[in-house]
Amino acid sequence: SSGINAEYGGVSGSMEELVTLFISIIVHEVCLAFTLGLKLFTEGHTTRQFVISLSFFVISCPVGVIAGALVIKYLAATTLTKTVFILKALATGTFVQVTFFEILAPEFAERHANQLHKMAAVILGFLIISLTMYLLHDIPTVDFCQL
Repeated sequence: SSGINAEYGGVSGSMEELVTLFISIIVHEVCLAFTLGLKLFTEGHTTRQFVISLSFFVISCPVGVIAGALVIKYLAATTLTKTVFILKALATGTFVQVTFFEILAPEFAERHANQLHKMAAVILGFLIISLTMYLLHDIPTVDFCQL
């Protein structure tokens, strides 16, 4: 999933936007690396599997950003718009798949007394994100296809 998101990460405009995007990607990737490392460790993978998995993860982000930058540089406007649309769709689909099938499903598969707490946390998280998006909807955004 990181590689798909990183491909869209290379689609950027001005230097200020590039720095902001770079910082955002770094923060996001650090969180993902910690989570992946913890998951690999707790599942008892061998050192070889651990190194191979993390190596692929580490390589996928810069490759994705470079691919996104090349897309911006070399594609015509109409093709660029379609490509950005496809990359956004892939990133969104990856996010939905990881969230619901790889994170939430295993959490709710086990029958424990704290199922209600888990469901409340999911609903609360959804409400917080929805409220944040609602409150920030007037903040201007950059259309990277027009840069």
